[in-house]
Formats: sequence, C-alpha cells, structure tokens
Amino acid sequence: MKYDIPFPFMGRGRATVVTPAARPSSFTPSTPMTRTILTYGGFDGFHTGHADWLRQLARMGSDLVVGCQSEQFCQRAGRPAHLGFAARRAVLERCRYVSRVIPLETWDQVRSDIVNYNVSVLALPAHLPLPVSGLDEIVQVLRLPVTARETVQRQRAQAS
Repeated sequence: MKYDIPFPFMGRGRATVVTPAARPSSFTPSTPMTRTILTYGGFDGFHTGHADWLRQLARMGSDLVVGCQSEQFCQRAGRPAHLGFAARRAVLERCRYVSRVIPLETWDQVRSDIVNYNVSVLALPAHLPLPVSGLDEIVQVLRLPVTARETVQRQRAQAS
C-alpha cells in the first residue's frame, strides 16, 4: 500500500512511503526463544562493578529485568539510599544492558515478578539475603559472586 505524504518543511516535492505487505498467518518468526533474566539490587551510587554485573547477566539471556530497591524498602532494611528511587531508576534505564526496571517494595513480590515478566532465570548476588525456598520450582535460581568473572561464565555455560 502506498501513501503520498507532502513534505511542507522542504517547500516542494512529495514522499512515497511503502508499507510492507501483510505476513501470511502461517508466518513463524526465526528469532530464538527469549530468555528473561531477573535480578535485584539497590544500585545506590552506580559504578563500574554494577555495569559489569549487568553486562554479565545480559549475556545470559535476551531480556534483563532489574528490580531496584525502593526508598521504603531501603529504610526497612536499615540502609537508607543516598540517591532517591527515581534517580537510581533513571540511571538503570539508561544502561544499555537493562530491558526494564521495576521497583522492589518487599521480598514477597519476587514470585509475582517471576510470573508477570515470564522470567527464566533469577540471578542474585551471593551476598543478597533473599530466601529462595520454593522459587526453584518455577525458575532457575543462580547465586553468583559479584567479582569473579570466570565463575559467572562457568555458571552461564551450565545454565544453557
């Protein structure tokens, strides 16, 4: 189908836009199945260690969902954040490895996040105190060290 669109900003001429033909109903995309990774953290004072962590997780799947701790969550945990949630979220959204940023209000929401975002792998830093009992029934749970890249690559190879 063709559309004839005037270009008022050029002063003269017209552009023809051609839309692609409709795909047949039996069309199946050739893209591989998606693998969504979910992780949580505070990300207060974003630094290169955070970027390395997110890059390693992004390589494990096609989408990376990051749960950023809300200000109320940080207060309840006894570690008030230096930056507000909106600022930390904005930094994470600008990180090229991150597909989506969600707020972490309580640890009870983890199961619903896994279901709502169709998560395949829950990747957590080894030091994060999240009880994962029962989660391994619905998602692959990985406890990864934050600094050792070789260990992350080895576990990523085992996960696939």
